[in-house]
Amino acid sequence: MTGGYLDGKRAEIEECDRILMETLRKRLDLAIEIGEYKAEHGLPALNPDVEGKVIARYRKLAEEYGMDPDIAERICRTIMEESVANEENVINRD
Repeated sequence: MTGGYLDGKRAEIEECDRILMETLRKRLDLAIEIGEYKAEHGLPALNPDVEGKVIARYRKLAEEYGMDPDIAERICRTIMEESVANEENVINRD
């Protein structure tokens, strides 16, 4: 009986997941561009000041959207880990 309803909601979640992955890919592409800039200017991939601001932004957004800031921070750290790895690959490819 609830299969139709659940299937519909699961399809909506699947679309949200697709959008999230598309957005993450765009974010990684931007990180690669930043890595190229940093490579040209001799800058390190990791910038603790920027990292702290990004984490604070995620925590604030989580609160605004009624989500757990600690979980948002964990998500943020995972995304940043991938971003920094992409930047490092660009910086170190020569």
